[in-house]
Amino acid sequence: METTLEKIDLAIKIGENIKKTRKAKGLNQSQLAKACGMDRQHMEKIENAKVSANIYTLYVISEALKVKMAELVNV
Repeated sequence: METTLEKIDLAIKIGENIKKTRKAKGLNQSQLAKACGMDRQHMEKIENAKVSANIYTLYVISEALKVKMAELVNV
């Protein structure tokens, strides 16, 4: 059974992947958030693992970044 710590570690790694990819694409949080239809504060929370993104949100982020979702969840 997965522990809470493992879930937090997973959210941290996904957040790091999103942030790294966003920066590589030359986008700031506000630009990415707008492209995803969310506010910057929510994007910040996802990148900093304060909230876990659901599968649909990860899909939307991957589409906005023009990468495969697997790149974002590659841990």
